[in-house]
Amino acid sequence: MSESRTPGGKRLRALREFHGKTQLDVELGASLGIGYLQRLESGRVGQPEHDTLERILLALDARYTERREVLEMFGYVVDAPIPTDGEIAWAISACQEELESAVFPAYLLDCSHRLLHWNRLIPKLFEAAQADGLRRLSMLRMVFDPAYALTPRIENTDAFFPAQIRALRYEMQRFHDEAWYGDLIEDMLGCLEFEKHWHQEHRETVHIPARPLTPLVLASHEGPLGFRLISEPFVQDHRFRVIFYLPADANTTRQCMRWAHDGTAAP
Repeated sequence: MSESRTPGGKRLRALREFHGKTQLDVELGASLGIGYLQRLESGRVGQPEHDTLERILLALDARYTERREVLEMFGYVVDAPIPTDGEIAWAISACQEELESAVFPAYLLDCSHRLLHWNRLIPKLFEAAQADGLRRLSMLRMVFDPAYALTPRIENTDAFFPAQIRALRYEMQRFHDEAWYGDLIEDMLGCLEFEKHWHQEHRETVHIPARPLTPLVLASHEGPLGFRLISEPFVQDHRFRVIFYLPADANTTRQCMRWAHDGTAAP
């Protein structure tokens, strides 16, 4: 008799094979009866308990996005909490090599826009005397709040601020129902520049993020520096993403190359 796998069962099998584990490995790690996972993967268990699925996903070392995908396939609602310190440490480890090899500024953000890790060009770009003081700062604050040194250096605020709001609305759609999202926006509405553009852009329908089309232009000692900001979410956990500052002109490219070769230590 041929097996008739459910989508959830098929996804669990694919995830198990991707992580290189046998059914027995997972059953022992999740404290399941022998043969249970085979029945689940083949569709003979149609609706496993939530706790059972959680134990299986833990035994698989599944990351947030994998966990969310599987649980939703079985009809369970999954929240998106702020990442824990352990999850942040994993994300930093996952992208550290990529950040350090980049010859242009790049950094790691979580879903609440906290700056978690960066390469050696970011302190140069932000003109930060104490690089470690950047850790876990809100990049929304860094951009919109004039109390931070970065905001007054933005030369194209009329174009860049609206683009940032449109990108924010687009990228945060999956988190609208999270309590922390409401708290984040409420806190940012205390910043006049953010509030003005937030309410203005609220009247427009957003279909695609505008960020890559609108460069960031920063004043610097070397003259204006222009960047196009590209966001790359983690496949395994969409609460994390790397932001790349791609030089938008020849002068900015030359300056990034100088920074990349000046021997500054990475964080």
